[in-house]
Amino acid sequence: MRSPRRALAARASIASGAVALAWLYTPAGVGAAAVTAQLTAVPGRSEITYGQSATIRGRLTLGTTKIPGAAITLESKPYGAKSWSATGAATTTKADGTYSIKVRPRRNTLYRTRSATPPALSRAVPIVVDELTDAHINNLALGRIRVIVTSRHDPALNWSHKRVYWFLAEGTSPQFKLIRHSRTTQGHSGLTRMKEQFKVSGGRYRVLACFSAPNRKAMGPARGRAVCHHSSFRKRRLPRHWLTLSYFHRVGFAPFGFPGPDAVSSARQFITGQAGVHSFAVVNSEGRMSGWDIHRTYISASVVKAMLLVAYLRKLHYEDHRGFCCDDQSVLYPMIHVSDNNAATTIWQRVGDGRLYDLAHLAGMRDFSISGIWANAHFSASDQARFMFKLDQLLPDEFRGYARWLLANIDPSQSWGIPHVARPYWYVMFKGGWRSTGIGQLVHQIARLERAKRTWTMAVLTDGDPSMGYGIGTIEGVTARLVGPHAASVSKASNAHSLGPGGG
Repeated sequence: MRSPRRALAARASIASGAVALAWLYTPAGVGAAAVTAQLTAVPGRSEITYGQSATIRGRLTLGTTKIPGAAITLESKPYGAKSWSATGAATTTKADGTYSIKVRPRRNTLYRTRSATPPALSRAVPIVVDELTDAHINNLALGRIRVIVTSRHDPALNWSHKRVYWFLAEGTSPQFKLIRHSRTTQGHSGLTRMKEQFKVSGGRYRVLACFSAPNRKAMGPARGRAVCHHSSFRKRRLPRHWLTLSYFHRVGFAPFGFPGPDAVSSARQFITGQAGVHSFAVVNSEGRMSGWDIHRTYISASVVKAMLLVAYLRKLHYEDHRGFCCDDQSVLYPMIHVSDNNAATTIWQRVGDGRLYDLAHLAGMRDFSISGIWANAHFSASDQARFMFKLDQLLPDEFRGYARWLLANIDPSQSWGIPHVARPYWYVMFKGGWRSTGIGQLVHQIARLERAKRTWTMAVLTDGDPSMGYGIGTIEGVTARLVGPHAASVSKASNAHSLGPGGG
């Protein structure tokens, strides 16, 4: 049994504790001295990339008092969720009332923290999750580029098989042309990919690819969201880089190839100052066509003999299914080596106009025609530059070496013009043609020039020249300007001012 003094002391202690608890936890509005617990939450980084983590830090206080040892739990509301849910993450406050919780959201998410004792709830804090994008733009052969863009994002977002619109703006043009459609692909890990390849002009270009992504707002900031165009449009400026797959934009630079624009411009300026009618075409090492009056048609003369050679070799391989025999080489050799007209007639009689038309189609010629005899063939500089550029593809494997050797070893008396200027720096395969016409002298030459891994072709067609030598000078002048510093001196003119028979 307690003594009266001890009982009095116990009652006093209980009363004191009750007063203290009332001071700590009395709800606001009950009394003037009531204080509410405050729980703060601040993300270390408010924007992260997919796969990264962020830390939410805060402090639990009651007035000016820092509360240690309190249990803190984390709640989240990912984009698309209708209500808050517990994440399972929890911690306790330190001696100074602070806490930290690490999070790794898969999509844009709101977070808040909660304390049960004392009761407190932080404000909601957003964490923006950017896609983990990667882009590669590779320059391929023949003026083509390949664009591959990938994005890692929340695997729950279905961005597979979406229609992608590809746009290209070249140079300083504000016009974005719709050039391709493709489809996205997506793996189980949430890696979405879009890719395409296409031709571009040399120099600066801008490529844009976009698609309509479901739940687009689930990833990234609002500034990265834009409406996907479905047709060509004009826009002077776009951001240099987007963090999103669904609206990707990048500036690139494609090589001009050899010869470059300045060399072609110099050749164009030269040829337009020459007497007569003239054209030239170049397919440079990137497969790009340029020149002057490239679609004007001329009568062939002996240039068509290079086509006769290829057409006959294709006939042997694809139709006759045999190699050389009988008189094949004894006719082909003089037709090319010394431009023998009788040999050309023999081969034309075996080939016919139909196979020449077939060859022209395979080579991508647009202006070719023939009627009556091989010498009446008509074509443009563009046609012949394309033909020589595709020469190796057009020749059957078993005859390719022989045909290349023939075209590279024409009789020295006919090795004027392009080979005279371009050798020895370039390996040159070529064919020329010459004849008189109603307006003067006609002199043509076509060539394929190779060195290491660089290949380009050219064709110079002239008519109405005052003399054969003048036409040859025109061809050599154009070649010198295209070849540039590697050109042989053209002050020492070739000896072919008076061409012998066989020009056609």
